[in-house]
Amino acid sequence: VCSSDLMTRIFPPLGLLLVLTAGALAYFIYFGQWFPPTMAVHFNAAGFADGWADRIKFIVIGSSVSFMLPPFMVALLGVLPRIIPVSMLNLPNKDYWFTPERRDEGYRRVMVLALWFGCVLQAFLLGLWILIGQANAAPQPHLTGHWFLLIGLLGGLALHLSMARRSLARPE
Repeated sequence: VCSSDLMTRIFPPLGLLLVLTAGALAYFIYFGQWFPPTMAVHFNAAGFADGWADRIKFIVIGSSVSFMLPPFMVALLGVLPRIIPVSMLNLPNKDYWFTPERRDEGYRRVMVLALWFGCVLQAFLLGLWILIGQANAAPQPHLTGHWFLLIGLLGGLALHLSMARRSLARPE
């Protein structure tokens, strides 16, 4: 695989992950100034607040999670397969993609999939921060739209699994 083909496959998820991460950090930088001093940060299934934190803690923890968790997961999912024995991998058609002659291409495909997973995770986190911020704009914080966010996460994960099966299918 030539390097331009590799960049063509890696650039879209990497670029999107960077944009989503920048969006999450920009959200905290810009909107954080208008958050109330004490914020509802945990909500029950009905959307009622049942956990609180001060604004600074929410901003620091939320921005830290957005800045570190998706890249950590990408590194874990994209790099760990290069470190552990192939026999420990649980991937479709690993006997095809991780033979010595195809191993580099298998690792590339796994890295691209890891980047797309990072995008799904970061989009979910950004949506969560926005919903929490909106809930705290009301005098009595109440989280709405969280079920749609959860459905979006599950849909994104289903799409990601479908991509993984297609990407790691044996060529015909």
